[in-house]
Amino acid sequence: MKTKIPVLKVMLVLLIFLTATFILYSVNKENETLSHDKTYLNAQIQIVEDNQNEEIMKVSKSDAISIFSEDYQDVIDKKIQALQKKKTYTIKHPLLIYNPYGTGSLSYYFAFEAEENLKVSYQIETDGYPSFKKTLPKIQNNKEYSYQLIGFIPGTTNWLTITLQRETGEIVEEKRITVKTKTLTSIDTKMELQEGQSQVPLTEGLYAVLGHDKAYNSNVYLFDNEGILRNELILEGYRADRIIQTEDALYYSFSKNGFIKVNSKGKIEKIYTFDSYEMHHDYVYDAAKNQMVILANKKGKETIEDEIITLSLKTGKITNTLDMKSLLKEFYQNAVKPEKNTYGGDELDWLHLNSLQVIGDDLLLSSRELSTLIYVENAFSTPKIRYLITDPSVLEKTSYESLNLTKEGTFISQAGQHSVTYRKDESQEDGKYTLAIYNNNYQGARTRPNFNWKNYEGTGTYEEGDASYYYEYEIDEENHSYRLVKKFAVPYSSIVSNFQWKGDHYIVSSGMSHCYGEYDSEGTLIREYRYTAKKYAYRVFKYEFNHFWFE
Repeated sequence: MKTKIPVLKVMLVLLIFLTATFILYSVNKENETLSHDKTYLNAQIQIVEDNQNEEIMKVSKSDAISIFSEDYQDVIDKKIQALQKKKTYTIKHPLLIYNPYGTGSLSYYFAFEAEENLKVSYQIETDGYPSFKKTLPKIQNNKEYSYQLIGFIPGTTNWLTITLQRETGEIVEEKRITVKTKTLTSIDTKMELQEGQSQVPLTEGLYAVLGHDKAYNSNVYLFDNEGILRNELILEGYRADRIIQTEDALYYSFSKNGFIKVNSKGKIEKIYTFDSYEMHHDYVYDAAKNQMVILANKKGKETIEDEIITLSLKTGKITNTLDMKSLLKEFYQNAVKPEKNTYGGDELDWLHLNSLQVIGDDLLLSSRELSTLIYVENAFSTPKIRYLITDPSVLEKTSYESLNLTKEGTFISQAGQHSVTYRKDESQEDGKYTLAIYNNNYQGARTRPNFNWKNYEGTGTYEEGDASYYYEYEIDEENHSYRLVKKFAVPYSSIVSNFQWKGDHYIVSSGMSHCYGEYDSEGTLIREYRYTAKKYAYRVFKYEFNHFWFE
């Protein structure tokens, strides 16, 4: 026995050595693979001449290479820089590359050098369509100009004219380039227009159609005031719920669990992902904390659409901020679980949060399932419900009745509402402010099958209804009350809908009616836009993109 002990020790040491060697080998192989990936991308991605366009270049790569990686973005960016170092591009012979970063399928990277600081503008002309004219942002103390140009009509020949001017307005030079674009089949190139009664001019900007036809697999489509498609923002497997512009970037979701930060030239500068959650319905930017506040589902849980998380844009850290089951426990416990939820799953969708607003440290939430607006104070620390806004019948036989604001006047309460929005005007006294909603006027509540809708006269079903409405409430917290101060009818949409304040105009999307429109300050329709869809578009916002793509 004594002679066997050293042998066992040797075997044990050998086993430890082999294990350590294997771990070290695995780590090294992983590092080699990561290095090889970037090397592979560098070899596989090329910027080449576009055979369809003489003065334009394009990216040559396999379709299997995703644009949604920081490695891809860095590789293509360095290749563009290498081109500009190798050759001096002027306005007579500029650098024009079709969508190198992959984020805009109707966009071009444009760069040149000049001997002086100049004002740069461009115009796109296409047979059968109105022209598209824009002035580009100023380049401060820099004679190297680079931009992303958008506005090209798909599937046709576009004539691009670049104009350089001095501050006096004197034209220094013009350059005209023929641009042949690829065809897009995912959406109509032109909307069907219907003029309203208002003669007020439309606001400036591009309408962003979000979640067109396939709520979980759709790109963002940007349309001008004439209803013409001017760009397509590429996503991966999930719609964007809104586009958020900061000083130097656009932020929007590109997958069910990921955001991207995109600069004005189209490059993805940062990718944020989170594996334990999936987004749904809405997110907003909290500028004070530099974070996204997101409606999200925790994977693997028995309930959905009842939690809020935050994403730090500085660190990428996810924080589970709020679980509404603890604040509205009685509604959760009394919910009746249907055989299947709205999405065909088994999770309990007892609250169905569909929009939110950040007000300092507080949150304003919209629950479609309860037809209720929920104000949560101290939402990021010690959350507590300050008040609710709903028809009293919703709160009967619960301990929440005293939280409901008193309704002043006689009007039908909101039903199945979306898009709650907060505004505080200087003219409003302390404790008073405005809340507005898209009132779907829809009596749907799958987890409350016995609810009596007798107080909701005129509400519609999933398939049909007479009208939905824009509702504007004035809140008086001191008197614990609210009143309806503005209302106008819009095309009926039981679900998927929103409104947006654009100056003193209203942008309104009625997804189930396959239309969106712009209304003047009185709520009178200026113009309506109709699109083709098998299902619907989820939301429509109007953005100007000033100080980003345009001056």
